[in-house]
Amino acid sequence: MLDNLLTGLKLLLITVIATFALAVTQMITEEPIRIQAQKASDEARAVVLKNVEEFVSLEVPEGSYPNIIEAHKGLIGNNVIGYTFKTISRGYHGDIIIIVGIDDNGRLSGVRIAQQTETPGLGARVAEPRFYEQYSGKSTENPIDGNALSAVSGATVSSNAVTNAVNYAVDYYQAELTSGGGNQ
Repeated sequence: MLDNLLTGLKLLLITVIATFALAVTQMITEEPIRIQAQKASDEARAVVLKNVEEFVSLEVPEGSYPNIIEAHKGLIGNNVIGYTFKTISRGYHGDIIIIVGIDDNGRLSGVRIAQQTETPGLGARVAEPRFYEQYSGKSTENPIDGNALSAVSGATVSSNAVTNAVNYAVDYYQAELTSGGGNQ
């Protein structure tokens, strides 16, 4: 009986020490991880909307745009030169997160795949420049027609997911940020 009690106390002590060590590790690494994630987001925005001095976060109306994760306006001084959007769309194997840039002329300035879990060699090819660069320069007056683009062969679902994600940004831009919208 005493052996069982001692074994239980040893296990309890090991568990408490391990829990404490994990808590301390999490406290130490939480801020550097947050800073690194912010830096990566800033770099992704700078790739799809070039020559920006500052990105200012925009408030996306809760529930109105469920596929818009975040939106930013890009500034040089006090002049808005465009907008960036982080959008999400369902691919074949999971969510695809895309960063979309729209310049002040209403054209797509860039698209980058921020995160995807598509099939290597097939759907994952949406993250290759040959695929995503075909969106650059397209007008945002109307939604992007996926049929007018070269889809990744054998990965129609993934290709359509990227187009859908780009169109979520276009829809938000047209509804909320153009002269007809109100959130500028």
